Amino acid sequence: MAAEFNSLSLGRLAETAIEDRIIPGLVVGAGQAGRIGLLAAYGHRQLEPAPLPATADTVYDLASLTKAIVTSLLVVKAVEQGRLALDQPLGDHLPPLADRPEVTLRRVLAHAGGMPAHRKFYESLFATSGVRPQYRAALVAAASGEPLVYAPGSQSIYSDLGFILLGALVEQSLGARLDELAQRLLFQPLGLGRLGFVDLVGGESFLAPAGLDVAPTERCPVRGRLIAAEVHDLNAWAMGGIAGHAGLFGDMGDLLRLCFALVGAYHGRGTAGAPPIVNPEVLRELWRPAGIPGSTWRLGWDGPAATGSLAGELLSRRAVGHLSFTGCSLWLDPEQETCVIVLTNRIHPVVRDDPRFRALRPRLNDEALRAIGYQAR
Repeated sequence: MAAEFNSLSLGRLAETAIEDRIIPGLVVGAGQAGRIGLLAAYGHRQLEPAPLPATADTVYDLASLTKAIVTSLLVVKAVEQGRLALDQPLGDHLPPLADRPEVTLRRVLAHAGGMPAHRKFYESLFATSGVRPQYRAALVAAASGEPLVYAPGSQSIYSDLGFILLGALVEQSLGARLDELAQRLLFQPLGLGRLGFVDLVGGESFLAPAGLDVAPTERCPVRGRLIAAEVHDLNAWAMGGIAGHAGLFGDMGDLLRLCFALVGAYHGRGTAGAPPIVNPEVLRELWRPAGIPGSTWRLGWDGPAATGSLAGELLSRRAVGHLSFTGCSLWLDPEQETCVIVLTNRIHPVVRDDPRFRALRPRLNDEALRAIGYQAR
C-alpha cells in the first residue's frame, strides 16, 4: 500500500462527520494517471461489538458498485467475444422476456428496461433459515417474471432487478459463475487480491485466508445479527452472496488500481505490457450517455448531474461513477485519468435515512479532488 497522503480540510470535514455520528469512519482515495495522490483513513470501521479503527486497507461491502465494476464490465467482455450484443433483447436468453424484444441489454444497463426498482424476493424464499443453493435460480426466475412498470427506453428507474438478470445472462453467455468470471477476467489479470465475493453457500471467501479486516454493516432485523463479511443486501444474500446487483467486497488499494486500469484502457493502454483490461471501443460505448430522457445514466455507470450532483461540483460533467447503499462511491474522469473513491459503512450499526450523509458525499469528493490539484476541463 502506498504511503498515506492527507488533506487538512478533508480531515476536518471527515472528523466532523464522525463526531456528528453521520458515519462511523471512512477511507478516501484519489489519484491521477496511475499515481495515488491522496489516501487517508478516519474514524472507525466498526462501533459494535467494540470500536475498531478504519485503516487504509479496511475491506468494505461495496454493494451496488458491483453493478459498475463487475456486471457491466463482464457484459463488455461478453460483447468483446461476440457472445452478447448491446442491442440484443434479453428475451433471446431469458424465456420469460421472449415476448418483450424492446427490453435490450443496452436499456437494462441504463436502468431503462421497464423494470421496477426493487422487490423483496427473499421474503418468499425463506424466513430466517439461511440460504440454499436452489434459491439463486429461483430468485433469477422471479426477477425475469416480474411485470414491467413502464415502457422500456422511455425513462430510467434505477433497478436491482435488471442487474440480477444481467448477472445471470453473463453467467450463461460466458459459462461460469459471476465471482469466478470476475476473478479470471478482471481481477487476477491486474493482480487484485482484495476484491471479490463471499460465497455463503460454498463457504469460500477471499477474505478469510488473508485475514483481512472487514467493516460490518447493520444489525439486520431479518437475520437477527450484526452483519460482517457477509453481503448486506438481502436479495444478494438469498442468492448466496453472488449476484449481479450486489455482493462485491473490496479495499481502497485494489479499487484504485482497477480504476487506473480502466481509465488507461479508455485511452487504449494496458498495464505492465498487457493489453487493455477491456476493449477500449466497447468501454467508451459503455461510458457514453445512454440518451434516456431526463437521465444521467450511461451503461451500468452513472454521470454527474449538471447541478447538485452527489459527485460534487469540481468533477467533470463527462465523468462516470456509481454510488452504493452502504455508503461507498466511486467516480472517474476518463479524459484526465482521475479517480476519487470514498469507502464507508454509513449503515453501521443501523440503517438510517440521514440527509446529512447525502450532503456529505459531494463535499468529500470535492475536498479529495482539491487535495490532488484536480481541475475539470
